[in-house]
Amino acid sequence: MKLLTAFFIIFFNSSFAESSKKAFPICSMVYVSSIKTKVEKMGGYDKFKHCAVSCMLALRCPPNDVLEIGILKELADVVGPGNAEMDDLEADYKGVYLVMQKKAKTDDACKQQCDKVYPRNKCQ
Repeated sequence: MKLLTAFFIIFFNSSFAESSKKAFPICSMVYVSSIKTKVEKMGGYDKFKHCAVSCMLALRCPPNDVLEIGILKELADVVGPGNAEMDDLEADYKGVYLVMQKKAKTDDACKQQCDKVYPRNKCQ
């Protein structure tokens, strides 16, 4: 399963990179650590965290940067001790989409909207 996920992520990233004409998501790299720490303090489970981090990053950085950092994180999970999941990329996309649709304009709104998409009482 990891091999199939890795293939899809690499394929998706290469086609995505061609359209963005960028080598590395610099903006997201600047903010990801502090935002991840903030979201970890909120609790919730994995998909909520992916959604919230991506949403908050998208408030500060271009959507392409945010999606690319999510892809890089999943690639690291493929070769490292993590668990790469396509659902994680979907949660990343949903977080970015909240900002693009102007449903989230602040970090608190990202938290509230991601709570709606991924309720805390849902087991995952």
